[in-house]
Amino acid sequence: MRTIVVGDIHGCYTELVKLLEKVQLTAADCLISLGDIVDRGPDSVKVYDLLKNRPNTIVLMGNHERKHLRQTLSYSQEIVRLQFGERYHEFLNWVSTLPYYHELEAAILVHAAVESDIPMAQQREEVLCGCIADEKYLERRYGQIYWSHSYTGAKPVIVGHHVVGDSPLITTQKIYGIDTGACHGGNLTAVILPGFEIVQVRSPKDYWREEIAKWQLPVMQAKPWDSYQWDKIKAMCEEYQGAPYSDLSVFMAQKRQWMNNLLSLAPIAIRQVEAKLADLITQYGADGFKKQAHDLPYATLLDQANAGQLTPELLQKILSTPDQWLQMMRILLPADQLGAIQSSPIQSSRGEG
Repeated sequence: MRTIVVGDIHGCYTELVKLLEKVQLTAADCLISLGDIVDRGPDSVKVYDLLKNRPNTIVLMGNHERKHLRQTLSYSQEIVRLQFGERYHEFLNWVSTLPYYHELEAAILVHAAVESDIPMAQQREEVLCGCIADEKYLERRYGQIYWSHSYTGAKPVIVGHHVVGDSPLITTQKIYGIDTGACHGGNLTAVILPGFEIVQVRSPKDYWREEIAKWQLPVMQAKPWDSYQWDKIKAMCEEYQGAPYSDLSVFMAQKRQWMNNLLSLAPIAIRQVEAKLADLITQYGADGFKKQAHDLPYATLLDQANAGQLTPELLQKILSTPDQWLQMMRILLPADQLGAIQSSPIQSSRGEG
């Protein structure tokens, strides 16, 4: 029985299928992925389905899978979340079951690194899968010497994680680095055990470069705009003002206008609060109104208005997100005053307009 060990796939489904054809994979062969099966390439969902559903297949935890699991999402993970859609939670549940290493008679398999003086069962998970914090840990431990040059274990180690060029990087027949940059236009590499035969398939182009441009607008549209702080919305609009992709530039201009439309309600809302304050004082007196106002949803605003401190700037600090802002505006303002804003095609937090 053979074991086929595949390096970082990163959503390169076509290359994976070609590679498995090239190695003439059979049902008796054990297929092992070193992790990072998703992100950056065009077909993460297809890669997931193939590996998850094939019997006699093991997928190790890579740093990209761990990012999804921990929900520390950068741009490439946000893309994959959109690609999975309603199946994303299914994917997360599956990721939570992935092992961090696999040991064979011929070799030890991990995504990123191994400390040779520590038993495999006691290795740091962050080191095995290549988290940024533990790459710094390895730097502190080994200094300027890369961990692989200090490896003294009895078995060879096959790893991915770091792109080593178009060909595997083999260190004294002990470390086999087989991330050869498939998603960047390099090769997808497999090692066939027990003979350590190298097989590769070339990617026709830099998929990640294409994906960066392709997903700019959908990722922005999917962001939870209603829950962002005003300062964050302003900063994002400024960052992408005049973006090279016209549809993204238009969308961000719409988001800026949506924000400005909401904030333009501040003077009207303040006048409403002041009017309600005046009514309460008339009914209950300057001292007695506070007891009556205590349970009102805008009690804090009444207190600030009574102190003469309720300004548009302070209102933005108190109601610091569009969600909070709209919730209060629906209480304070008549429906017709909110109608124009709420019927705007750019109002939705998901950016469907």
